[in-house]
Amino acid sequence: MNKIKTYIILFLSSGFGSGYLPFAPGTWGSAVMTVISWWLLNLSIVWYLTIAAAVFLLGILIVPEADSYWRPILGKDRDNRPIVIDEWLGMLITYLPLFYFGKSLFNLLIGFLLFRFFDVFKFGLALSANKIKNKWGIMFDDFFAGLYSALVLFIILGLVEYFSK
Repeated sequence: MNKIKTYIILFLSSGFGSGYLPFAPGTWGSAVMTVISWWLLNLSIVWYLTIAAAVFLLGILIVPEADSYWRPILGKDRDNRPIVIDEWLGMLITYLPLFYFGKSLFNLLIGFLLFRFFDVFKFGLALSANKIKNKWGIMFDDFFAGLYSALVLFIILGLVEYFSK
């Protein structure tokens, strides 16, 4: 891999460098995407979903090369810690209910906490995807964690709205 291509892949796969932050890089990557989502939620849902699809496709393309870079350095075969583009996808999926309920700092914070919970404590389809030892498993475990988070966020915000009337 040439140096420029390597730097671009590492920059993108690390969530603009957020995956290099110490102590729980996945949490940092999720936090950075939460901040970015504040602005992305101003877009139409079509553009938002287009960006989410682009993040997914980009992840599928660059995760294997990023993992091959980190493998000899960190000694892990796949899903190395600096790679957080999968968390970015999960956060984008998590925030889909905000197109219905509206964005607020509270709503983003609840979504962030839900995603971190479902990303750390994988179950169901997220756990099954995590067992797939390739780029698809890396991206889909966070996709499913994002779906679970979106569903629970929708229920929570629906209940808050119902009981606040």
